[in-house]
Amino acid sequence: MGSHEQGDTESPSVDREFRRHQHRWRRRFAIRIAAVIALAVGVGVTARWLGFDLAYLYAHRENLWSVLIEEMVAPRALWAQLQGDAGLLVSAAAETLAIAAVGTAVGLPAALLLGTLAASNVTPRPVHTSVRLLLGGVRAVPSMVYALLFVILAGLGPVAGALAIAVGTVGDLGRLFADEMEEIDERPVEAVASTGAGATATTAAARLPQVTTAYIAWTLFYLEINARKSSVLGIVGAGGLGFPLIMAFRARNYTRVMAVIVVVLVLIVGVETAANRLRGRLKSDRRVDR
Repeated sequence: MGSHEQGDTESPSVDREFRRHQHRWRRRFAIRIAAVIALAVGVGVTARWLGFDLAYLYAHRENLWSVLIEEMVAPRALWAQLQGDAGLLVSAAAETLAIAAVGTAVGLPAALLLGTLAASNVTPRPVHTSVRLLLGGVRAVPSMVYALLFVILAGLGPVAGALAIAVGTVGDLGRLFADEMEEIDERPVEAVASTGAGATATTAAARLPQVTTAYIAWTLFYLEINARKSSVLGIVGAGGLGFPLIMAFRARNYTRVMAVIVVVLVLIVGVETAANRLRGRLKSDRRVDR
């Protein structure tokens, strides 16, 4: 009898708890549906404000189709263009790769320094907050804008492109380095600091060894990104493959445009493949060391 009364007593509480969870789920579901609808309406209004007209695009689809099929990807014309422009495109590709490599190398020391100063577990709050704001400001400006500024300083050519890549590397890699530094194990740091070592010696002996592999991996990854960036900086006169690309667009020579795009793809895939292999070797070496 007692157990039956206890079951009757628990049943209403279980029902109330179930209804409460059901009500909460329905409310969350309704909020999500409302958010999706609001997002869709926002995208539609913004697209309309930009003048995005699907009907217009569909009506002019033949323009893109004729250019794409008849000029850009026609195999014979494209192969002839690649053969005819081989010297120019190989030279521009080498220049693009050099811009990415030199820009990354020039920006790397500053990224290391600022990334260390921006870590909250290395420097006091006023210092790391100020440096993070500086890095955020550097990252806020696109590389194309830096390229325009450095064209004024260094003139047309790859030097302006390399400087633009270097500044972008400082902002982006500096932030990534700071984040990695903040994730280290503090026990080795405390052990070194307990011997009386200063902040610089402690960072060199206990902090940097923990992030060296990650820093190298991030640098290789960002080299890939810089190769992509440098391939279009020539549009504003900063050297590389961007210059023949923009000249081909201006001349409406879409076969040459496609030839440049093919070389860009080969270059980027090659850099990415090499970087991935190096990162894989670093990971395997790290496992062996452990």
